[in-house]
Amino acid sequence: MPFAKKFRAMMDFPFPGDTVGDFTVESVDVWDEQSSSEGHIYGVRMVLHGIGGKQGVKRALKSLFSQHPVTFSGYGNPYQVWFRKSEIESLGNKRYAVSVKGAGERIYLEPELARFLQYLNENDHLTMSQDLATQETLVEDYLEQYRTEIRLKVGRYRSRLTKATRN
Repeated sequence: MPFAKKFRAMMDFPFPGDTVGDFTVESVDVWDEQSSSEGHIYGVRMVLHGIGGKQGVKRALKSLFSQHPVTFSGYGNPYQVWFRKSEIESLGNKRYAVSVKGAGERIYLEPELARFLQYLNENDHLTMSQDLATQETLVEDYLEQYRTEIRLKVGRYRSRLTKATRN
């Protein structure tokens, strides 16, 4: 399963000092809470400062909290990650604490991609017909390229996180 640092990178969490809507991010904490055969739970707490009240915070974080990206575990297994319902608490002085649980669940991407490729092939949507072995190779190649893109994205985010925590 992907751990908290990868979850944080995949969701592209803002850093302290970044702005989200009309709010400035004061702090961001993301941690692993529990793991089971059904998936993984992440704890998240952010503190924001700005004008707009709880509804403004909710609007500012809507695009962050509405994501459902796919990532890969250290073993290469695909997981879809998302947020559950957030809770916003006023701390006074235009400060707001946002608590939310994140979740990640193993998905079976390879069979779905193979099924989609088969559909494209059977309905003449591909430029040339592919035998089953070639289709399987295409799916494997695609997944490997996807894993590489995710590794690069997570690596870039982790570099930014390391720099941000040093300052």
